Amino acid sequence: MEGFLEIVFFLGFLYWFWPNLFLEGASRANKMVDIVTSRMFEAVNRFAPVPKQQGDSLSTINDLKRFSSDQRYKRILNRESEAKAREAQLYDIKENVPPISNIKTRPLMGLTCYSCAPVSRDSLVNQSTKNLGLKNILNEYPAIRKKGVLTRTFAHFTQCYEATSYNYAYVDSSILEEERVKLAIEKTTAKQVEESNRWEEEYCEQLLVQNERRAKKLFKDMQSSMSDLLFKLTSWVLYKLLPCFLSSIVVHSGQVKMIKEAGQTGLPLIFLPLHRSHLDYIMISFILFNNNIQCPLIAAGDNLRMPIFGSLLRGLGAFYIRRRLDPVLGQKDYVYKAILHSYMNAGLRAGHNVEFFLEGGRTRTGKPLMPKYGIFSVILDSLMDGTIEDALLVPVSINYEKLVDGNFIREQLGQPKKMETFRSTMRSIWHVLNSNYGMARIDLNQPISLRELMKTFNNGKVQNQVFPKSLRTNPSNSSLYGTDVVSDEYKYLVEKISKHVLYDGARSTSVMSTNAVAYLLLRQFRKGATLDELVAALDELRVDLDNKQKDVGFSGSSRDAILYAVDMLGVSLIKKEVIDDKFFITPDTSLPNVIELNYYSNILVNYYCLEAVIATALNCMDTELGEVSEDELVEGCLDICNLLQYEFIFCKPCQDLEGAIRDCIETLTIYKEIFTPINVDTIEAQKGRKLAEQFFDEDELDYTVAKQLKINDNESVNDYLLFTSSLLAPLIESYSVTAFCMDKLIGQPLPESVLIMETLDEMKEQLGTGSIYFDESVSSDSVKNALKLFQTWDIVECQSEGKHRKFNLKPSHNNHDSIRTLASRIDKYRTGVVSLE
Repeated sequence: MEGFLEIVFFLGFLYWFWPNLFLEGASRANKMVDIVTSRMFEAVNRFAPVPKQQGDSLSTINDLKRFSSDQRYKRILNRESEAKAREAQLYDIKENVPPISNIKTRPLMGLTCYSCAPVSRDSLVNQSTKNLGLKNILNEYPAIRKKGVLTRTFAHFTQCYEATSYNYAYVDSSILEEERVKLAIEKTTAKQVEESNRWEEEYCEQLLVQNERRAKKLFKDMQSSMSDLLFKLTSWVLYKLLPCFLSSIVVHSGQVKMIKEAGQTGLPLIFLPLHRSHLDYIMISFILFNNNIQCPLIAAGDNLRMPIFGSLLRGLGAFYIRRRLDPVLGQKDYVYKAILHSYMNAGLRAGHNVEFFLEGGRTRTGKPLMPKYGIFSVILDSLMDGTIEDALLVPVSINYEKLVDGNFIREQLGQPKKMETFRSTMRSIWHVLNSNYGMARIDLNQPISLRELMKTFNNGKVQNQVFPKSLRTNPSNSSLYGTDVVSDEYKYLVEKISKHVLYDGARSTSVMSTNAVAYLLLRQFRKGATLDELVAALDELRVDLDNKQKDVGFSGSSRDAILYAVDMLGVSLIKKEVIDDKFFITPDTSLPNVIELNYYSNILVNYYCLEAVIATALNCMDTELGEVSEDELVEGCLDICNLLQYEFIFCKPCQDLEGAIRDCIETLTIYKEIFTPINVDTIEAQKGRKLAEQFFDEDELDYTVAKQLKINDNESVNDYLLFTSSLLAPLIESYSVTAFCMDKLIGQPLPESVLIMETLDEMKEQLGTGSIYFDESVSSDSVKNALKLFQTWDIVECQSEGKHRKFNLKPSHNNHDSIRTLASRIDKYRTGVVSLE
């Protein structure tokens, strides 16, 4: 009653102030009723029955009878021909089986290694999981339970609202009371007292209070504050913003199903993505949240702790860590190490999933970086001390048709990285929202039991194998791994498992159309090609990737994929022109644009690195007789792998590198017909063995016959070897020039930045004179990796002075002869690189 009175008073109030409103409205309503009524009468009269005469009805009936008799007569005449036609069709169906078109399913990428984790490989996956297809997460709403008009209209809001809510445990300041943190504070105080040589009790208490305050500040700076409400709000915003610059975000439904089932085991999930863009961790959390999977704590660099965005990332799970520990001071910063260790342990105990990047930072070259072992060593230590029962490692591969962060040309040419600021971040976001970056593909690999991997490498069959040719790289001294967080007995496990995860992630990365086109243009058609030639090459590449059980991030005809990729890469990287009525495509192979094109190409170079090693070693051998020794070829391959050990992980850590090379040679022999085995067991060899039996016991004899490989002299084989060896040519040129520039260190140390810039300048000068051929060899990352290699070979040493580093030659190599020997050791592999003109 009260509501009715309120409506009456409200209408009376409107009539008091605007009486004409009601009068005009009534008159308009009356006019509308008149118009509608007249239109209805017209429609009724139009379809009203018209009275007909008797003659009209009779004529109509006669016409119908005549028409039916004509139709009956025609059916009788055509009956025989129709019977013959039906009989012929019946025989055709019986004799010729109609073709059945099989729907090709996408391969399920990222399955666990059978050698290392057979139990994990057989869990969480079955045939139905493999048969599930791809889906665009921007058009999927798995959280919506009831579908109606409102849910379809407000699908994004409903999806975010109905997504599963998790009670994210809060890691509070109680970790400051843990014994590990207290011991670290006391140890730091004792060191400071000892260095100052002051033993007054008041001074000691003052230092102790300062260290306790510092511990609280470190914890506050590191702390995350995950909010389920913020996840829902951010997910809704991303549903609106991501389509502005991404056409789709594609995931495999089978992979999502595996992760959901793994999340129900009660074990923490450790997500280990390859790092390509700042968008990576946002994309992973977006996919997990909208598929009702608990989002992880994310280890973020302290460079992202900026106004507004820093707080936002905290609410989305970020806890901030130092990107780099000082090699000297980091060894003594016991408090920071204890805080980080205790914080991660508390998060794992509370049931959090964890995400961090094994590479440490984003790749600048498109190839995966060598792993940093710091945070992973904390995870392993948590397993060893019983904090967690087990953990499931989830390698994650991410690829974009066009990199969202832009190119890294500036940094590759030796200029320092620009630090992120609030202003630069806002400018970058605005630029991204007004651009097109195509499709993003995320592959969530099969979860691997950390305990199973640890047992395999520590006590199982892998440890019992002999690795005579294994490569051991030096760890980074600036990470926690280089400090005393991890005991020496665990470092072997940390290194092997980390490299295995990176290898699995790199080999499960889907190939985008931009990767394939850049790869073919830079390596096979450097001077350009017609569209038809490029289509034929891409068809062959797709077949080869399919045989390797690798997935591509595009479908349809190769012609359409090439045209799309060329438009996506842009005119600054690829030129299109019509010459003699033929569509011609040419890459820009000059600095600086070739560096960006090389980034997209390197995704595929990582797939074919071992084949490229074999082709490079073969081109450097004496092949005048048309055959080579397999053992000599393998030795050359091992030397090249040693040279490029900081560029690629050539095989699984559970494999023997020499065995992997021999397997690859056998594969090239069978599928590419590069080699033909030769039987060298001649009569002379048999006589020699019989003579040896007279002087030696049977146990001392080795009847192993050196295997010779005959090289196929087919033109297509020569083209393949030339094409494949060109994959490593830019790196070898870069290493060669870096070795040549080591003479700058004779008698004097140089800062790292100065040495890198002088080496890059030397590369540019040699490009101008034609001494080196590939412009993409001018790369600061390659120079840094070459310097790491020379440290491993005990040729140079690095000394830290504050935040800067200096390089100098070891005393035994501080002369021109040693530098020439080093350069010639690398230059011999340049002789096999023929110019691609």
